Parts: sequence; structure tokens; C-alpha cells
Amino acid sequence: MSTSSRRSVASHVAALTATVLLSTGFAAVGGVGVSAGASTPTAKRPSVTIKNLAFSPKTLRVKAGSKITVKNKDGTTHTFTANKGAFDTGDIDGGSSATITVKKAGTYAYHCNIHDFMKGTIKAT
Repeated sequence: MSTSSRRSVASHVAALTATVLLSTGFAAVGGVGVSAGASTPTAKRPSVTIKNLAFSPKTLRVKAGSKITVKNKDGTTHTFTANKGAFDTGDIDGGSSATITVKKAGTYAYHCNIHDFMKGTIKAT
């Protein structure tokens, strides 16, 4: 095989490898696989999903000091607002997310300011 043919094959293999890594959510960084969006391989941030005009789960149990990701999977804007003012994301557009931190132990009832029938609870220990 000629040198130019070997370069062409190597180029195609590199492109295919990059495509596979990116399509599975991994990227090669300095020879190490890094998962996109993960802060550590074993840590999973608690989250609440907004879908079909509802919060899920209705009750989320976390440790005090936890960061919580709120993912809006609806096509409309929502808020994630504590009833007593402990947190408020402001508007979260459809397809977007926001993060809050529950600083102290306690029970936090929350709602959507735009759709007041949407309610949930965070229990922090």
C-alpha cells in the first residue's frame, strides 16, 4: 500500500472514531474519554423535570446544600419558585434548564408562577 493510501485510510479511521465518540456523548481529550455534561463519572445531580405541565418527581429528597437541575421539556415557559422565597429560577424557556441550590435542611413547597396549578415539594435533610 502506498504512503498516500495509508494516510487516506488513517484519515478515514480517525474521522469514523471521532464520529462514534461524539455520537455516544464522549469526546477524546488528551487521550482520556470525557462524558459531556457530567461533573464526575459517579456523581448524578438531583433533578426535576417539567413535562406535560407537571413537575416530576412531585417530591424530591436531597441533602442540604445540593444543587438541583430543573429541566423544562415542555414547549412553553415555566418557573421553579419556592412558595416562601427560598429560590426562584425566573423564566425557564421550553427546552432549557436552570439550577438552584437548597442551602438548608427543611421542606420547600414550590410552584410555577405562570401555571399556579403546577406544584411540588423538596425535602432537604
